[in-house]
Amino acid sequence: MDWIKNFPRLLTTIFILLFVKHAAFSQAYFQQQVNYRIDVKLNDSKHTITAFEEMEYFNNSPDVLNEIWIHLWPNAYRDNNSSLVKQQVENGNLKLYFAEEKERGFIDSLDFKINGKPAAFEFKEQDYGRLKLTDPLLPGRSVKITTPFFVKIPNAKFSRLGHDKQAYYISQWYPKPAVYDSKGWHPMPYLDQGEFYSEFGSYEVTITLPENYVVGATGELYNNEKEIEWLSQKSVETLKIDSFGKSMSFPPSSVETKTLTYRQDNVHDFAWFADKRWHVLKGEVKLPNSEKVITTWSMFTNDNAEIWKNSVQHINNALYYYSLWNGDYIYSQFTAIDGVISAGGGMEYPMITICGGELDSLLLEATIAHEVGHNWFYGMLGSNEREHPWLDEGLNSFYEMRYMQERYPK
Repeated sequence: MDWIKNFPRLLTTIFILLFVKHAAFSQAYFQQQVNYRIDVKLNDSKHTITAFEEMEYFNNSPDVLNEIWIHLWPNAYRDNNSSLVKQQVENGNLKLYFAEEKERGFIDSLDFKINGKPAAFEFKEQDYGRLKLTDPLLPGRSVKITTPFFVKIPNAKFSRLGHDKQAYYISQWYPKPAVYDSKGWHPMPYLDQGEFYSEFGSYEVTITLPENYVVGATGELYNNEKEIEWLSQKSVETLKIDSFGKSMSFPPSSVETKTLTYRQDNVHDFAWFADKRWHVLKGEVKLPNSEKVITTWSMFTNDNAEIWKNSVQHINNALYYYSLWNGDYIYSQFTAIDGVISAGGGMEYPMITICGGELDSLLLEATIAHEVGHNWFYGMLGSNEREHPWLDEGLNSFYEMRYMQERYPK
């Protein structure tokens, strides 16, 4: 009966073995982290941006890294050798294939440094490649990567990044590390029929541009009450408009510039949009579980004002119901903007969406609900959209239908 006497020790041993096995198994999952600081200046006569980027890359994996794969997606618009052009040609879309040189876009003027030391970059395809680390990056350590960069913004009629005269839609625009997970690296060319997979991190993005632009972006405006007051006042003015008119002309750009800083933690992308013609609406919604109050914004032109005049309520409703069904929205605000979206009816980014081409207010509501919903199914979930599209488009479309059935049961 010695085993009875030793049973407590035996039980303890079993628990220790089970814990060690569980701990070893749990180490198979990890997430890298990338924190960004980007300073960018818009030239709205040449349709270019000049920028400097600083990234801190945290190696939370159990592996020693000797390289980091980097996406340079604006190069998808450079010439006809890109995967984007080949994909569009296969789909019968020849706009980019036959584009004039002045309509194309690219990213250049790169000069990568790692902890201040020059580092070699090797292109694999024209819109992504491999950055050779100057020293091995050990598990639990981080490295600082810096580079200037210059982007010629393409015409907006090709895909998601672009400009329509002096309306700017700036997405997939900066050097961005590919995901490294338990399966290895996931570098991918830019495609507009396939979406993305990105590392979470913190962003601080400073944007300088003429002061009469209205800007919508990922994140919160930091230390700029003047800009928030200006946007809020524009919302008051918009509510007083009885007839918006049809003028779509651009006012001259201000000689004076302004500098806006946006900050956000725990997101895996950053997009920003700017237009001098936008009307602004502001609202808020109390979430059903935490009762946290979220600030909501919409920004739209005269051309679509009639179907956008209830857009803030659409955002509020979507945030409320998606929170009710899936857990509360974790960020502080959400913005929907009216613009050219050549890759489809709407496109999601953390805390912001661009919508375009909707024919009536009901279609706009469905699109806004869908794009708000992506902040759960891709945004907070962070799935590999290109490898498992059902985890973002599939789940999100289910909840979009549930939302529409809730709102319009007949």
